[in-house]
Amino acid sequence: MPAHPEPDCEVLAETLGPGAAGAGAVPPAPPTRAAPLLAAGERWAARLDALLERWLPREWNPLAQLGPAANVLLLLATLSGVLMLVWYSPSVQLAWHSVADLGPRSLGGLVRSMHRYSSDLAMLLILAHAVRTLLARKFADARWLAWMSGIVLLGLVWFIGWTGYWLVWDVRAQLVALGTMRAVDVLPVFGEPMLRLFALDRTVPSLLFFVVFFLHMVLPLGIAGALCLHLARLSRSRLLPDWRLTAWLAGAVLVAATVHPATNAAMAHMTVKPARFTMDWWYLAPLALAARLSGAGLWLAGGLAVVGLGTVPWWLARRRPRSTFQATVNVSRCFACTLCSKDCPFGAITMVPRTDGKPFPSQAQVDPNRCVGCGVCTGACDTQGIGLAWFDAQQVARELEAFVVAEVARGAPPALAFVCAQEDGGWEHFAAVRWQIRLPGYSVRPVPCIGWLEPKLIERLLAKGATAVLAVGCGTSEAFGREGNRWLPARLAGTREPVLRPNRADVSRVAHVTFNPLQPRLVTETALRLRQRSPAPAISPRRTWPAVLAGVVLTALGLAGLLAVSDAPFRNPAPGAAEFVFTFREYGAWLAGAPAAVPDPAHDQRPIHMRVAMPAQRTRSPVTVRLVIDGRAEEHVFRPKGLKSDGFSVGELRVPLSPGRHAVSVSVATSPDPTVPRREWQAEVEARPGRLSVLSLEANGGFQFDQ
Repeated sequence: MPAHPEPDCEVLAETLGPGAAGAGAVPPAPPTRAAPLLAAGERWAARLDALLERWLPREWNPLAQLGPAANVLLLLATLSGVLMLVWYSPSVQLAWHSVADLGPRSLGGLVRSMHRYSSDLAMLLILAHAVRTLLARKFADARWLAWMSGIVLLGLVWFIGWTGYWLVWDVRAQLVALGTMRAVDVLPVFGEPMLRLFALDRTVPSLLFFVVFFLHMVLPLGIAGALCLHLARLSRSRLLPDWRLTAWLAGAVLVAATVHPATNAAMAHMTVKPARFTMDWWYLAPLALAARLSGAGLWLAGGLAVVGLGTVPWWLARRRPRSTFQATVNVSRCFACTLCSKDCPFGAITMVPRTDGKPFPSQAQVDPNRCVGCGVCTGACDTQGIGLAWFDAQQVARELEAFVVAEVARGAPPALAFVCAQEDGGWEHFAAVRWQIRLPGYSVRPVPCIGWLEPKLIERLLAKGATAVLAVGCGTSEAFGREGNRWLPARLAGTREPVLRPNRADVSRVAHVTFNPLQPRLVTETALRLRQRSPAPAISPRRTWPAVLAGVVLTALGLAGLLAVSDAPFRNPAPGAAEFVFTFREYGAWLAGAPAAVPDPAHDQRPIHMRVAMPAQRTRSPVTVRLVIDGRAEEHVFRPKGLKSDGFSVGELRVPLSPGRHAVSVSVATSPDPTVPRREWQAEVEARPGRLSVLSLEANGGFQFDQ
């Protein structure tokens, strides 16, 4: 281990310069609104962590590393998707058969099932990670970028899954395509409504199917970019979890693929209305709305969801002046040790060239766009040259030393307990009375993060006469300061600078404990042993088989829930009545306009082929459709497309039918001139429940009827 930068940091600090006047322990405003509700949810999440970690070590607990675990499954989904190209045919005619013909437990079938279940489990973990981040209040201030990029990742993963189900071309894909086209037709993107192309199997555009396939293959690259933004403001971020958890997750997906292979639904037939089937609610839940809402309604619902989630850092977080909660640097006390920059969990501290002329190569500088005010940097600075203005380390140290001296003078040497305020949901919710009951005989002092506690302060308090110093870290896996519970034990153990020096403090009077919300008595017992100088009970090595057994049980329960949602019943909310559908694209007759003035041929500089008189206006007449069913007539007029109304008219009519036979006639007038013949069709149609009777008409073609 490298030597400590200075044997006597107190002397060095005084020679460097005085500290800033303490601002007093006046905490800043809470970072979020509804903090009590969010804190209560996080306490329950911490209890779940503690429950799982009775048997599983934290590095095996998926709830303690939801982000890295989700990355593993996204990687597995990507690899299995690429491998699926060996069997899959990206064609609207062959897609269903290329997947359905795979044996459920053949190599191709297992790869297909692993692709599906790894995607489902990834979505589950991403949603859990988002909820956990919300409850931990890790979206405010400098963390807005992580939240926003996380929402982008969530939307991107969902959309990739949505397009993936389109590519199977079963009845699920049929509803996915219809819902998507209903929304797309609201946008001024295509020259004609795309939904009408999905009325018949033969008119489904193969090119669009290939575009969907291309998006499904390319968009995963966007996940990498969004993930870079998501982790941009974190130090020592982990992309993947412990290799044992990685192997466990991959094995769980393989087990699910073997026990419950993924299968196709019935093949898509556009003239058949799907009624009941099972579907993957992790990705296809919007189908419950797609048939109930119009295209505009779908955009409104989706827009409200995106805006509501994406703006959480603005409507749920408070706007706080940065100076009230962020770390500040007292340059006169900085001697360029670089420890604060190394320990900062968010990369908010960098070393820059010296500005005060002192004989040190650099000084610390805080990036206000990254600092969240956790205070971990304070614990890394022996000279108290960096810290929180509202919880000034020098002032707090002076107050604590004065308290210890006063208590010793009256014959009652105190024991001090420093408790992470984030354990109760933040400084403003710290339950001082409850902690005093848990730690009898101790003077309980909350700190912003347990990493705020510097070893030098512990040394000085013990030197002044304190009988014991106990540090209680938060037990949640989503700690507000991320690494406070990691750095303080290392400093006390002498494995990370600045260290607790045994020649200046009796290490038997110092202890660090992580609070277990399910077993609060463990903190009380540790505190009692520390005061009585009783040795801690020997910790028996954790046996592997209980952890493996607990992992098997947890995996079985998790997979049961995952598969239940992944293959849950769905009832199509669209009416199941028979319908007659007339879809057409037809050109109206040209309407002649006044001829344009033609220049004198002697002075006409235009090319020869352009020297003709063209109508000043070239527009087409509307197309009138008359539909008669069992003697009931209705007439509709369709305007031509195009900016100058010179394109084709396009439209679709849908009429519900009762079961049985119906006399249907259709006539299409393309000109306002009554002498121009109409295009007519008539027949007797057999209406069957859940089926469409589709009559189509294309320009320069005839009527075609399909059932």
